[in-house]
Amino acid sequence: MPNCDFYATREDHEGLLSWLFAEATCHVYELASDEGHPLRQFESPHEVLQDFDTVYPNGRRCSIVHLQLDVIGAGPRFKPRRVRLDPVHCDGASFRYEAEGWGLVQLYLVTATAGGLDASHTNHNSAARAQTWAPEYPKLGDPSKWDFKRITAFSSRLNRQIRRQAVGKIKGRVVLPGAMKLWKSGLPLSPYKPGRDVIETM
Repeated sequence: MPNCDFYATREDHEGLLSWLFAEATCHVYELASDEGHPLRQFESPHEVLQDFDTVYPNGRRCSIVHLQLDVIGAGPRFKPRRVRLDPVHCDGASFRYEAEGWGLVQLYLVTATAGGLDASHTNHNSAARAQTWAPEYPKLGDPSKWDFKRITAFSSRLNRQIRRQAVGKIKGRVVLPGAMKLWKSGLPLSPYKPGRDVIETM
């Protein structure tokens, strides 16, 4: 399961997303919809980044956006899964939707909080892992209908693009320019802390 863990700010994410939408080889969905709402497909970096402006009822601002990338031509026609909810426990909502599929590529984008910056993340299933777990998740269908060679090629391009933007590395995680500025200002890149840990510049 090829993955890439990386430290990036909202500004760094804008550059990555601009590349992603310009390449136009995948459709970009949210991982799960809000309760009572359909699943959103994003059409631009701006639409994705707007989610970081969300303020929750407890007053906290959104610090992570979970995306699922559907590589065009690499699998069955995408269809979000409707999840039934108990309205009693969900403010009257009876459903939400989730983006699921053996060949979807995860892209989880994190932005800084007052306490520091956690790592953003990419990942996807391998063909072998999907086949191993298929009996446990029959609702996801037959993994053999996915072109994992094509999915892996896309994922590799995505990870290379992230690493191209990097200006540093710490414990196998790359650091993008905005995150490096936060580090130099004294903000931790969790679990690493300035003054205790060292970023290798690239």
